Amino acid sequence: MPTRAPYFVRLRPWVAAAATASAAALGLFGAASPASAASAPAPIALTSSACPTDIAQGEIDGCVTQLQDLLNTHGAGLSVDGDFGPGTLAAVKNYQSAHGLSADGVVGPLTKSSLDATSVPAPVTLTSSACPTDIAEGEIDGCVTELQDLLNTHGAGLTVDGDFGPGTLAAVKNYQSAHGLSADGIVGPNTKASLAGSGSSVPAPVNLTSPACPADIAQGEDDGCVTELQDLLNTHGAGLTVDGDFGPGTLAAVKNYQTSQGLAADGVVGPNTKAALYGTGQSTTPPPPPSGDVLSRIVAYAQAIENGSAEPGWNGGNIQYVWGGGHEGTPGPSTGTCVGDPQSLSCTDPGAIGLDCSGFARWVYDLAYGQDVLGAGATGDQIAEMTRVSSPVPGDLVFFGSSASSTHHVGVYIGNGQMINALETGTIVRTDPVSAGGTVIGYYQY
Repeated sequence: MPTRAPYFVRLRPWVAAAATASAAALGLFGAASPASAASAPAPIALTSSACPTDIAQGEIDGCVTQLQDLLNTHGAGLSVDGDFGPGTLAAVKNYQSAHGLSADGVVGPLTKSSLDATSVPAPVTLTSSACPTDIAEGEIDGCVTELQDLLNTHGAGLTVDGDFGPGTLAAVKNYQSAHGLSADGIVGPNTKASLAGSGSSVPAPVNLTSPACPADIAQGEDDGCVTELQDLLNTHGAGLTVDGDFGPGTLAAVKNYQTSQGLAADGVVGPNTKAALYGTGQSTTPPPPPSGDVLSRIVAYAQAIENGSAEPGWNGGNIQYVWGGGHEGTPGPSTGTCVGDPQSLSCTDPGAIGLDCSGFARWVYDLAYGQDVLGAGATGDQIAEMTRVSSPVPGDLVFFGSSASSTHHVGVYIGNGQMINALETGTIVRTDPVSAGGTVIGYYQY
């Protein structure tokens, strides 16, 4: 079987300002080190004589590279490194279970045959002459592969198989509705342009709490922060054309949203409006104060995630560090932003899914409290939500940096000088000594 490149072939580029973030901004999402994914062995077809009859945990070679690549087309979210470790084992078992195979984690002839039978057409740019003007349900080709890839960058969660079936149709309609397009399920010129980020040169979205966005976003701004703002407003029924331009229509939509949320309707998107849009500032029922029960749940969830447990938003397996991972609208592993960390996995592999330090802390606290109490911000935003304690207990967050206004890392304290954290590029969520994080600012409770 011919080898192929990973299917996340195009992730819309982030604004230039984000790529040149200051050294202070580098601390917002945790430490970083050069990525190691580039050293993966070249892929080898699973049915080649160069691959063993049964591929199992512990193998490191091009057969595993190809295996990981194929598993990723089914949503595994693996780092493609050619190393058959615990994460790949979990992904193999999940695939086998989903396809009626014996879930033993061994890639034998039946599993190889199943994976080969699901080979995906190579992606083709939607605006290429090789793609029809209107892509519709029933089409099976590389244009659909590309379409599914792009929809997944907007959270569709599709299996990338190049087949425009009912699931892809629903994802297209959802995308069209959220972006002010005619929700007919047909991918015509307007939908293509929007997906590819080429419609009226639409800037790629930037998280509103990112250092690349100003504290107050106002009429007249034209950038990826406004693209993100318009996307979020559309989830509340604004019906805006997503063009990255903060014009009169966006101003009216902001004021309407602010009024509906009991905020000052000044049309300026400041910290309170951002928090409300991300669902971090409008909880009708305040979370309970820290207690033994809540703190024990925090530790239990952190340990379960470290051990590869499946949790909401994750099918199980080790979770890699990815710069900016975990900062989407919903807590949990996600693709990164590449902001300030051009060497991270999220930049060398646009399909990489994982967590950074604050994304991990956010997800654990969301699971333990039952709501997104820490929000989508970085370590500086999180520490501002919490109270410092003099006697740390397991379940507290331990923050690192030079001061509470200059943080660079956070971990979940589990006692005995240990923390569970997403430390840096090239690692997975794991237990480290507190000393690994650098200078401790203090221990904090929500």
